[in-house]
Amino acid sequence: MSPGHIDLNSGARRDRAAAARARRQRVARAVARFQAGLEREASFRLLYDSYFRPLQRFFARKGLPPEECLDLTQETFLGIYKGLATYRERSRFEAWLYRLATNAYRKRLRARRAAKRAAHEVALDDVASAPGAPASPAAQPGGLIDAERRTALQRVVRELPPQMRKCLTLRLYHQLTYRQIAIVMKLKIDTVKAHLHQARSRLHRALKDEALDAVAIEETD
Repeated sequence: MSPGHIDLNSGARRDRAAAARARRQRVARAVARFQAGLEREASFRLLYDSYFRPLQRFFARKGLPPEECLDLTQETFLGIYKGLATYRERSRFEAWLYRLATNAYRKRLRARRAAKRAAHEVALDDVASAPGAPASPAAQPGGLIDAERRTALQRVVRELPPQMRKCLTLRLYHQLTYRQIAIVMKLKIDTVKAHLHQARSRLHRALKDEALDAVAIEETD
C-alpha cells in the first residue's frame, strides 16, 4: 500500500465497530436504569427500538412468514420485559436476547408439531359428524353427557359453516389452544377466536342449555 493510499474499508470497519460499541453502551445504560426502576418504560423503549428489526430478521431467516415473525418478536420482548429485572450480566445482553428468541422459536415448533399430530388423529369432518364422537372431558363434570344431548350437540355442530365447524372440533374434541388451531387451520388467531365465539353463541341459541358453559370452547390456557 502506497504512503498516500487511504484504506476506505478499514475506516468503514472502524466506524461500524464504534457504532456497535456505542449501541452496547446505550443498551447497558438502559438495562441498568430499568433494573434501578428509573424511567423503566423509556428504558425498555430504547431496547425495543434497538432490537425490534434485528429480531424480526432473525425469525425471517428461519423461513417464517412476516405475521409469525412479528408474533414471535413480540413474544420475545414480553420475555425480556418479564426477565429484565433479574437479568445479570453473565453474558452480553444480545446473547441473552437471542437465547430468549431461540427458545420462543423452538416452543412454537413444538406447538406446531403437537397440533399437527392432533389434527391427523382423526378426520375433522368425521369427528364432527360421527354418531359416537366422544364428548370433551371438560363437558363431563358429573359423568357422560346423555345420548339425547350428545346427538343434539352433534346435529348443531354439523350445521355450522365448514371452517367454523373445524375450529370448534379441534377445540371441543381435541382441546387444542387457540394458537394451535390457528397453526393447523392456517388462520389468524383473531379469526379462530371469532369462529369459536360465534360457534358458542350458535350452540347456546340452538340448545338453550346453560350446561354448555362447561364445554371448553373459550380459551383457558
